[in-house]
Amino acid sequence: MKGIYIKRKLNNFRQWIQKRPYEIRRFFTKLFLKNKDFTIISNNCWAGRAYQYLDMPYLSPTVGLYFFAPDYIKFISDLRRYLDMPLKFIEPAESKYYEEVQKRNQTDKPIGILGDVEIVFLHYKSQAEALEKWNRRKARVNFDNIFIKMSRMDLCTEKEIQEFDLLPFKNKFFLNNRLPQKYTSEVYWNEEWHDEGIYRDTEPFPGNISLIQLLGKRPEQYKIVKTNGDENNAVD
Repeated sequence: MKGIYIKRKLNNFRQWIQKRPYEIRRFFTKLFLKNKDFTIISNNCWAGRAYQYLDMPYLSPTVGLYFFAPDYIKFISDLRRYLDMPLKFIEPAESKYYEEVQKRNQTDKPIGILGDVEIVFLHYKSQAEALEKWNRRKARVNFDNIFIKMSRMDLCTEKEIQEFDLLPFKNKFFLNNRLPQKYTSEVYWNEEWHDEGIYRDTEPFPGNISLIQLLGKRPEQYKIVKTNGDENNAVD
């Protein structure tokens, strides 16, 4: 009887494990990820998704929003300067991406602007909410421990992928759905995608994506500076 009891318990435990791969994987990711004071600057909601997964506070303003790829490259290439700019808002019809925003049925979303960079605040109900949370979260940015993340989506072409890869920054990664990989910063994304790139990268992380590997690196300072439209990068 004792052997049957133990066997039943082991079987029940095995079934419990099989039903909870997400929770188990999350538990061990949180356990083994030692670096827990980092800022993720992402092109979309991925940063917020990662912080939620890791039970961390939002140490980034790039939560609940997205950038179109050309503007995101500008933003991360001169991050300090853009974050120092006051966030303003425009009407959807004023956006240089109006046709794309209209196609996505997002003309009711707040569209922020930092100089020549536009931001679609996808998960915010009003400009006031977007402004309050942007300002609150940008004050938490840790420039001494920062990761730059981008994905092949939102009008991203080979030009933006190459520009991202050329950024003089080690702690960056680019989620892409192609094999073989062309650039050192590329990380393969094996979930749903279409001809224009990744369909959605804010779903539960696929099995081949390791947050420990992506975010467990040594802290790196953000030192990229681009001023007056200069295409050369300097170190401050």
